[in-house]
Amino acid sequence: AMNMVSELVDDVSKDRGFFAALFASYRSLSEDGLISCSLTFSRSPARSYVKPAAIVLLTGQSIRAHSAVRDSRDLAESAMKALRATLARYKREYLDVLSSLDEPKPVAVVILQGRALSLEEIRAVVSDGSEYREVKIPIKNPEWSIEDLPPKIVEEVRLVVVNPFKSGMPFAVKGAFITGPPGVGKSVMAEALANALGLKVVELKPFTYRSMWYGATEKMLNAIMSQVFRRRRELAVVIDDAEFLSSRKYTIHEAHLSELSTILYHLQRSDRPFTILTANNPDLVDPALLRPGRVDVTILVGYPDKEMRRKALLRNASKYRVRFASEKVVDYVVNNTSWYSLAELDALLRLAASKGSGTVGLDEVEWARRKIVVSPTERRSIQDYLRWWSTKVQGIVIAYIPTEVEVE
Repeated sequence: AMNMVSELVDDVSKDRGFFAALFASYRSLSEDGLISCSLTFSRSPARSYVKPAAIVLLTGQSIRAHSAVRDSRDLAESAMKALRATLARYKREYLDVLSSLDEPKPVAVVILQGRALSLEEIRAVVSDGSEYREVKIPIKNPEWSIEDLPPKIVEEVRLVVVNPFKSGMPFAVKGAFITGPPGVGKSVMAEALANALGLKVVELKPFTYRSMWYGATEKMLNAIMSQVFRRRRELAVVIDDAEFLSSRKYTIHEAHLSELSTILYHLQRSDRPFTILTANNPDLVDPALLRPGRVDVTILVGYPDKEMRRKALLRNASKYRVRFASEKVVDYVVNNTSWYSLAELDALLRLAASKGSGTVGLDEVEWARRKIVVSPTERRSIQDYLRWWSTKVQGIVIAYIPTEVEVE
């Protein structure tokens, strides 16, 4: 930054002769908040009463723009005063230049209040072979709410999961497993559940902690979980696509068994954070993870019924600012998207809107429908499989598996 200021001073001084620029950074709108300041001036002979151009940099989460502009002159003068006091002790040869300058004139006020300052993350550092390895996992604010879930299970989710947890009941569940076919909204439900519980989200993905070195995977996993446990009252751990934690009957590799045992240990602890797992194929996930005491509630999500399709369609249309040619178009889409997943319904809307330049009519819908292939027979069998699987899973089950009549 100072190199840039030097180049600026050199360029201006070629045209105007002597020129000076003051750069001051503050952590607050007071003299005591001064972090650093510098004065850069050209090699040209100094002229009396030249006003240095002042750039004031402010860092803080509660600084308002109008207050910063109002106080910028006082802050610049305070920085000049601090410079004079310092130079009087250490660099007296520059005092003549300072004494010839007039009050600084603020030309820019920069307030750093961006996301970079407020970014939250989990950090873990372990020795990985011959060197240290650092992992950073961002902490996200959930974007979805419980009102985005299928209306038929919202009340049951509140009753079984949300209310006991938010009331601080010792018997409240501390984990949920969400399963269903691809595209039905499992990841959305995970975020919505965390939001309803008043928790932020940490996504645990295998590529963030796995290592080629023997024992390093478990060390990193323990280090990450140790950081999460310290903030368990404000964080929910989300393990999306949890099939990588496959059943021990499908694998015999020592590294996988050790990784699975580490996760089982943390999910068994009584002070564990709320943990949410999602999977497309529940049979692949180790059943030891899903038993009561680790993950207490299983939520089964099937293909959406007409009510949910209408709700999702209108929500996405508002999100994308898509217009329907008439109310009949909405009814037509809802009635002719049987066995669509929510992701496919979203894709159909975007495709039709692309053809209609933001307006969706019946012709655009029919054109988009021809681009998306859905097999009702295959999806009926998936829905039947979910019903069968719900009869053999351990623990509490909340099921949203619409009947064929409700879907069609």
